[in-house]
Amino acid sequence: MVNLEMQLAGFIAPLTIGFVIAAFDGSFKGAVWILVSFGVVCFIAIMILKSGKGNFKTEHPKTIPAVK
Repeated sequence: MVNLEMQLAGFIAPLTIGFVIAAFDGSFKGAVWILVSFGVVCFIAIMILKSGKGNFKTEHPKTIPAVK
């Protein structure tokens, strides 16, 4: 499933950027701003979302480490 999503993103992203460049009469400013805004949205999502998992030692207290 992850592979399918990545392949779709790899197909759709260049098309979208091409359409944005065409809409801005050959200027790359619109495409750069779209990429920057997606990066900001992803950063905010990563900072807001929490995994809900503890660290490895609290999840698996009986696990013996291979290296001390």
